[in-house]
Amino acid sequence: MKNLYNRNTLILLFVIAVVSINLRLGITSIGPLMDTLTESLNLSSTEASLLTTVPVICMGIFALLATVLNKMLGSKITLLLMLFILFISTLIRGFYPGFITLLISAFFVGLAIAVLAPTISSVIKKYFPGHAAVAIGISSFFMSAGSATTAALTGAFYKSTDSYPFALAIWSVFSLLAMIVVLLIYKPGARNNMPSQEVPEVKYNFPSPWVQKMPWLFMLFYALQAALYFSTLTWLVPMSVENGMSMIQGGMLLAAVMAMQVIFNLLFPILMEKYPARRNWIFLILAIGAIATGLFWTGGHVLMWVAAFMMGIPLGGLYSAAMMLPLDETVTSQGANSWTAMMQTGGCILGGLFPFVIGWIFDMTHNHNYTMSILLGLYVVGFLLITAIGNKTEKNYDDYIVKDPENIAG
Repeated sequence: MKNLYNRNTLILLFVIAVVSINLRLGITSIGPLMDTLTESLNLSSTEASLLTTVPVICMGIFALLATVLNKMLGSKITLLLMLFILFISTLIRGFYPGFITLLISAFFVGLAIAVLAPTISSVIKKYFPGHAAVAIGISSFFMSAGSATTAALTGAFYKSTDSYPFALAIWSVFSLLAMIVVLLIYKPGARNNMPSQEVPEVKYNFPSPWVQKMPWLFMLFYALQAALYFSTLTWLVPMSVENGMSMIQGGMLLAAVMAMQVIFNLLFPILMEKYPARRNWIFLILAIGAIATGLFWTGGHVLMWVAAFMMGIPLGGLYSAAMMLPLDETVTSQGANSWTAMMQTGGCILGGLFPFVIGWIFDMTHNHNYTMSILLGLYVVGFLLITAIGNKTEKNYDDYIVKDPENIAG
């Protein structure tokens, strides 16, 4: 662990943290203003929900672009390009706040996030081979901290300025800051900016993740955590109101969930690195999530508060676990990039559909008991998935080493 405290490593961790803050801002800033946008722009609930659904789907559709751009441009240029797209697509919300512009903005927000997340994983795999869990935890922590900040302050910005365009556009400041940091201090390959634990990469010739079993299981696991996260983010407050709480109380419940998520995004990877039986840890947090869902289902306000704090544990832990899975099973940064991109591709598309499915069922039944049943069912599926995935196994990669790279196709 001592290698994590040298100057070069701390610089890279700072870069990872500043970039990671931006991975949810453009999505979570919409939620607190959903009713305001619906009224101000005369939208239906379905139209307004597209502003959060479109970027999530785009995160899946464009995830594979990360591998292509990193090979063509390198990690630094890729990060700068995507942060610039994120900056412009967020800033434009303050100047052209019509629905079509917001929808186009949501598309490009999803595109940028789709490339940024696998690129960060690739950087972590390359520069932190011995402490990937800690680096992933830091990335997840700052991503969740950004989400919690937007959830808490977007509404306050709107109330203080009476301007939803300002409340949406102000978050572009973080992507601008990240661009400056990456431009000035991230120097991949420079001797004075390399952590001591970076190891020279041997050339390998691995089969595509699309023809292997394990990446498909990882994709389903990522879809599971995405479904739980975005469904909870979308429907927790309406379910609270249906059970007799005010909108403010429901918002506080969601804030409690996100606060716990921030903590466990950082804590869970550290625990997994120290006690590396990942299946047992994931079993535990899935059980906590299932119990929390049951407590919330009772409708008792005290139990709902207890459930809210418990829900943050799986929402934080499952994301960190999902991001660590490709790092555990790959040996190169390119491999981690391609596995993460594949996992995010299908995972975001499948997981992003669940809030829509829940909304469609609620429109038909006007009963959130079905919502709770779906959430509980997702936790049950999680038990089955992690049983199939199992614990990390040591593998011999020597057979894949390229002896003569010039004779390898591609």
